[in-house]
Amino acid sequence: MSAEINASSRRKFMQGLAVGAAALPVGDLLARDPAAARARQGAGAAQSGTMGGGVPAASSTSYVHNVDAYGAVGDGKTLNTAAIQAAIDTCAAAGGGTVVVPPGVYLTGPLFLKSHMVFEVMAGSTLLGSPDFKDYPTIAGRWEGLDRTVYASLLTGMDLENVTIHGRGTLDGSGAVWWDAFRKTMALRRQMNLLAREPENPPGSPLAWPRARMINLYRSKNISIRDLSIVNSPSWNIHPVDCENVLIDGVSIVNPQMSPNTDGIDPESCRNVRIANCYISTGDDCIVIKSGYKYIADHPFGVCESIVVTNCMFGFGHAGVGIGSETAGGVRNVAVSNCVCDGTVRGLYIKSARGRGNVIEDIRADNWTMRNLIDAPVMLTLLYEAGDATKPMPVDATTPTIRNVYFSGVTANHVKRAIVIQGLPESPIQNVFLRDIAVESTGTGVICSEAAGVTFQSVTVSPDAGPAMEVSDTRDLEVLRFRAGKANAGQPVIKLEGVQNAIVESSSAAAGNDVFVEVAGTGNENVQLLRNRVPAGAKAVSLTGGASDSVVTERD
Repeated sequence: MSAEINASSRRKFMQGLAVGAAALPVGDLLARDPAAARARQGAGAAQSGTMGGGVPAASSTSYVHNVDAYGAVGDGKTLNTAAIQAAIDTCAAAGGGTVVVPPGVYLTGPLFLKSHMVFEVMAGSTLLGSPDFKDYPTIAGRWEGLDRTVYASLLTGMDLENVTIHGRGTLDGSGAVWWDAFRKTMALRRQMNLLAREPENPPGSPLAWPRARMINLYRSKNISIRDLSIVNSPSWNIHPVDCENVLIDGVSIVNPQMSPNTDGIDPESCRNVRIANCYISTGDDCIVIKSGYKYIADHPFGVCESIVVTNCMFGFGHAGVGIGSETAGGVRNVAVSNCVCDGTVRGLYIKSARGRGNVIEDIRADNWTMRNLIDAPVMLTLLYEAGDATKPMPVDATTPTIRNVYFSGVTANHVKRAIVIQGLPESPIQNVFLRDIAVESTGTGVICSEAAGVTFQSVTVSPDAGPAMEVSDTRDLEVLRFRAGKANAGQPVIKLEGVQNAIVESSSAAAGNDVFVEVAGTGNENVQLLRNRVPAGAKAVSLTGGASDSVVTERD
C-alpha cells in the first residue's frame, strides 16, 4: 500500500512540475530548457499569426521575445538588425517585457531600445557590431560635450523609462575598423588645421560623423545595466546623457590600451548614478564624470550630480575615476570608495580648464589602493589646456572652480608623482583635505600650487627626487603629521614659496636631508613650524631668495 501511495505522490509531483514549466515565462524556461522555450514560443507565434517577412505579430499575452523567433541567426555572418529590432518593437507594442538574445554570435547594426523593457544578452551570446559604417544611421546626440550629429550606437535609447540591459553575454563593437578610420580622420583634420573640436569632419573623411558607442542613452530614467562583458568599443563604452536613476553593476569593459577615446563609463549631465563592482581596462579614462564641453551663453548644460562609484577595479586607463575635463554644467555630490588601480596613468583625476566654466564641488574619495601608475594617484588640475597659467585672467562665467574635495585612505606604490594640485591664479583650488595617504614615488612628491585651504594630515610620501612636498602660491595651508619616508640629499623636505598662513606641525622625515623646511622668496607670510621632529644633522628652517625670518615662527 505504501508503495502505491508513494507512486501516486510521485506522479502528482511530476504532473505539478509539468504544469509549472508550462506556466513559466519563456525567459525562465530558456534558462532551464532552451529548446523547449523556443518550441513553445514558436507555437505561440503560430497561434497569434505573423507579420510580413515571417516576423511574429504582437501578442497581448507574450511578454518574452526570443530574437531567434523573429528571424535572427546567430552565425556571426547574417546581419540581424531588422530581426532584433522587430523583437524590440513587438515587445514595446505589447506594453513591455523581455527581449532575449540566446547563445550565438549575432551580427547587427544599431538597435533602438524602448521603455518598460528588459534586454537580455544570455551567457554564450554575443552582439557583434557591424564593421560596415553604412549600417549605422545618424542621430542627434552628444560627442565630447557638444550636441551634434553622431552615428547611432550598438544599443541606443532616447526618452526611455524602466529599462534593464543585462546578461552574462558579450557586446563586441568591432572597434578596430573605427579606430583606424578615426586616426586617418584626425590626420586629415590636422592637415586642414581643424584643431578645435567644434568643426565637423571635412568631406572625404573616413569618418563622416563621431563614432558609435556601445550603449548610449539620452534623457532616460530608471535604467539598469548589469553583468555584461563589453569589448572593442568604437569609442566610449557606456554613455548616459541627461539621465536619472542609473545603476551600472558588475560590468566588465576591456579595450586595447592604444584604442583611442574608449572611455569605460561616462555619465554626462546625469543625476543619481550608481556604479559598482565593475572591472574596466581601456584606452582612455575608465570612469569619467562630465557635464558639457565648455561655457556657451545660449546653451546651458545640465549638472552631473549625486554619483556613487564603489568596489571597482581598473587596469589600464588614463584615470581610474576622473571628473572632466568637460564640466560646463558643473559636477557635485560625488562619492568614490573601495577601488583598486593597477597600471592606470592616474588614479583619482579631477580636471578642468579656462573656458569650461562652472563648479566641481563636494567630492569625496575613500579607501583606494594603487600600484604601477604612470603618473599620479591623486591629481586636481585647472591647467588642462591652460595656456599661460602664470598670468591671471579676468573672472567670468568661463572661469572654472574646484572646491570642497576630500581624499582619505589612499595607498599607492611605484608611481611617478605623489600628489598634484594645480589651480589658476584667478581661481585657486579651494578646500582640499587629504588624510591617511601613503605614496611611494619614483619621481616627485607632493606638488601644490594656486590653492587655498589645503590640509595634509597623516600623509607619508617617499619620492626618489626633489622635496617631499613643494607648495607655492597657496594660502591657509595645514601640514599635520606629514612624513617624508625617504631622504633626498641636497633637497629640503618641505619647500614653501609664496605661502600665506601656513602651519607645519608634528611632522618628520627620514635622516639624510640637509633642510627640513625651506621658505623661499618674498611672498610668504605667517609660516608657523610647531613641534616637528627634525632629523639629526638637518637644519630646521632655511630662508632663501630674499625670504625674511620675520615671517617664520618656530616652537617645539
